[in-house]
Amino acid sequence: MPSTLQTITQGKALPNGRGGALGSILVYATQHMPTGGIESHLREFCLNLAESGAAVDLVIRNSEMLPETEVFFRSICKRVYLGKSSSSLKQLFWLFWIGLQRLTKCYDALYTNGQGNSVNFFSWFLPRRRRWVHHHHTAGDKADQATWTSGYQQALRNADSLVACSSRNATDMEATLVRPVQSIPCFSREIAIAGVSATPGHTLRFGYYGRLIPEKGIDVLCQLSEDPSMRGIEFHIWGEGQAYPSDFFGRHPRILYHGPFTSRDELQAVLASLDAYLLLSTHPEGLPIALLEVMSAGLPWVATDRGGVADIACDPMATRVIPSTASYSEVKAAILTLAVDIQQGRVLRSAQKKLYAETYSAEVLVKRWREILGLGPACRFTPVMPSLPPELAQALYSHSEPTG
Repeated sequence: MPSTLQTITQGKALPNGRGGALGSILVYATQHMPTGGIESHLREFCLNLAESGAAVDLVIRNSEMLPETEVFFRSICKRVYLGKSSSSLKQLFWLFWIGLQRLTKCYDALYTNGQGNSVNFFSWFLPRRRRWVHHHHTAGDKADQATWTSGYQQALRNADSLVACSSRNATDMEATLVRPVQSIPCFSREIAIAGVSATPGHTLRFGYYGRLIPEKGIDVLCQLSEDPSMRGIEFHIWGEGQAYPSDFFGRHPRILYHGPFTSRDELQAVLASLDAYLLLSTHPEGLPIALLEVMSAGLPWVATDRGGVADIACDPMATRVIPSTASYSEVKAAILTLAVDIQQGRVLRSAQKKLYAETYSAEVLVKRWREILGLGPACRFTPVMPSLPPELAQALYSHSEPTG
């Protein structure tokens, strides 16, 4: 029996409260996993562009998105094409079939996201596009560049405009590609936390949420939790990943593992419960979207210097960047120093919130993305979400993918 969400959306486009569209855009992404930072960006990108008046079509080559996420995209996009995990040959034929359907469509912009040969291949099927913008969302440094296939390098040279997530990433890519690369941040979810105590409890709560992979520093967090010098700090983890099944944390009794969460309300509760966020990453980060969410709430953090992390370090007390090659003792010292400063009331949240509002908020990014896409000035319409049927609006407002 179909669910309420399936019944509501089956066979029809949902209302969006718009008159004519202010620009048309085809969004192509190489993949969409159940969770992840770029998945969160893609969701917010499509929503904010649709609410600014653009007509959005979406193509994803390899989709493993959650059912409710698919409902979300079908509610705000004009057309949605989702490929499934299969052999490369089958995916190639699927893309060819989708491309033929879009061949005669004249889009104001093609926005591509992700890496791989399919990015350049798919662009061939949109000869009537006015502009092609490719968004590279990982580090762009030498290690990242070593993973670029020849087909993907063609995309980086053929796109009308290239966008990186941070100024450092853009600079590294410009040096190799010998062409301009703009820096525009990803979209993130702004989280407000009311009633933050100026005098934290005796035991501080530091934590991480996001994908549980070794490159995110999960093993270091476990080691820190067992260090006698850290007795005044609780370590909390939210998320899931094959490398860290729930029973893994049973071997680390001082790690408080809470599993994954899925809603914006839960994200707000997580951020409200923490005194600081820790991202001890060796991953080739672009600009970690979880860190942007943390920033929007003003929550203090310690993060390794990867990708665009340094771009958002705006307050030496609340935003602390440590070398990506930092030893365990250096990591521990940075966390203990932050703990002391929090306990003594020297860490404020205002600078992060101000920078987020000025540079990373949806209102700012809609204008920047529409400009580079050639869609003209943003024009806010009645938001997409409130015009949906109550059952669907309730489900989609509450659903939010974990990031990291």
